[in-house]
Amino acid sequence: MTASASHLDLYSPSSSKNAVLLRIRWCLVLGIVCAAAFAGCQITDFEGTSQQGKSLLNPITPGMETVQLDIVYVERDAEDPLLSKFVWEEIDQVGTVDLETRSRLRDQGFRVGLVGLTPPRTLQRLLGLKNEITDSAGTSRHTDLIGRQTFLPSGGTTSIQTSMPVPEMKVLLTGSKEPIVLSDAHGVLHTEVERLQDGWIKLHLTPEIHYGSSQLRPVASGNQFQYQGGQQIEQLRDLSFTVTMNVGEMLILSADENAEDQIAGKFFINQNGQRDRRYMVAIRLTDMKKIQPLYEN
Repeated sequence: MTASASHLDLYSPSSSKNAVLLRIRWCLVLGIVCAAAFAGCQITDFEGTSQQGKSLLNPITPGMETVQLDIVYVERDAEDPLLSKFVWEEIDQVGTVDLETRSRLRDQGFRVGLVGLTPPRTLQRLLGLKNEITDSAGTSRHTDLIGRQTFLPSGGTTSIQTSMPVPEMKVLLTGSKEPIVLSDAHGVLHTEVERLQDGWIKLHLTPEIHYGSSQLRPVASGNQFQYQGGQQIEQLRDLSFTVTMNVGEMLILSADENAEDQIAGKFFINQNGQRDRRYMVAIRLTDMKKIQPLYEN
């Protein structure tokens, strides 16, 4: 085909028809784009019109009120009178919980007390705040201390493990006639924080026994069930209690001197080692503060 023929094809009837169709298509496309842009402007203008006295900006989310808890674990020889006896002679156990709750806890061997900003001398020694007392040979008795910090909002929860897992735990639950045997079990205090006002909180504690192999289990959450990994849980709701605390105060928990065969003994006494060991948990309300968000959505 020659150049003149190619030039003439552009003006042939078929070429003219194609050009017209092409123009129509472009008009349709431009019409759709303009309509969408016009509609978008209308929507933006409608939603962007604020009512008088109201801002279009989202309100700033207030900072989250948090509670700082310092949790310290004390481990001693089970027969050490410093932990099993002497410390409880210096700790207030009367005003910590109500009389009925205290009686239920004591019936199962639990000791619960509250101390102020200045802990008694025996507790200071157990927590390593003072030099340890020495025995007749002039050597100090060893205290094992483990601690952690946790920050919780009001309504937040944390699990406080009170003892090492044991292969088998034989325990007589409240209201049961025969003891049950739980495998790979250990004691846990399920703890929930409730903020009352500046400087004051309530701690809601429920003793639990976690046992069995760890696997996915259905857990109630609001109006539905969610699957979470973990052991089976035996909640001792009849031994739940609540303590009101001020900043600086410390909650002390352990077992009675002769609680080996009671429920508290399963939480705070380990009889599965070469030597029996006794545990104590100290929970200190260290601070209450507001954490500001780093950015807003």
